[in-house]
Amino acid sequence: MGLFKKQKGMFSELRNLTASLDPQQLASMTDVLRNPAGMAGLTGSVDPGLMHNGLLGRGLILSIEKTGTSVGSRHEPRPVCLFRVEVTLDNTPSYVAEFRQSVPLADVPQYVPGHTFVAVRVDAADHSRVAMDRSQEPPMVTISDQTTGAPTAASVLETGNPVRAIVIQTQSLSARNPAGLELYAFVLTILEEGHPPRQIQAGNPVPASCIPLLYPGSNMPAKVHPGQPALVAIDWDEALTEASK
Repeated sequence: MGLFKKQKGMFSELRNLTASLDPQQLASMTDVLRNPAGMAGLTGSVDPGLMHNGLLGRGLILSIEKTGTSVGSRHEPRPVCLFRVEVTLDNTPSYVAEFRQSVPLADVPQYVPGHTFVAVRVDAADHSRVAMDRSQEPPMVTISDQTTGAPTAASVLETGNPVRAIVIQTQSLSARNPAGLELYAFVLTILEEGHPPRQIQAGNPVPASCIPLLYPGSNMPAKVHPGQPALVAIDWDEALTEASK
């Protein structure tokens, strides 16, 4: 008897909900419920086939927004969030994708836009189908070798002006360049003769032998592009020589 009473209450709530919707909203809701993919997006569930067969890539969280929908229990809620991520697969140009996925409420603060890397699964036949793989650590990926005309670290070291680069902060980008060197993001204080000290953010490939030099306060020789003061390349060979003295 209690079960029938509970079901009657649920149907009553559903009637009240549908009565409050205009025809366009009701049609949209009906389409979502009829479409398995749309239903998955509504509930933030992940396609098991994508998790099992999808390509493993690295995702940089660009933004995260709660949709107002939550699944799970009252004691363990899982808000459905809209994620916007920069996706990188091996030897493939990076691109931006969006997807909805439910995550434990307690884990939401760990997804910091612009800083948090996650593992993602990508449909090999449709790269727009992306989901976060919370069972994996962000993989190390090899960045695509793209000829954009931008100065390389080698060209800056060859033609740039000498400076000193003092490490403030570093973070691995979970990526390698085509030569196999791990890429790091740096916050650096630049000391250049005739110029006031300045702070920049830069990315540099780092040889494995130089990773021990990546500590706050490390003062290393570098070169700066003559026309682009934010484009700095650290001279790793010279830095190792100085550290060995």
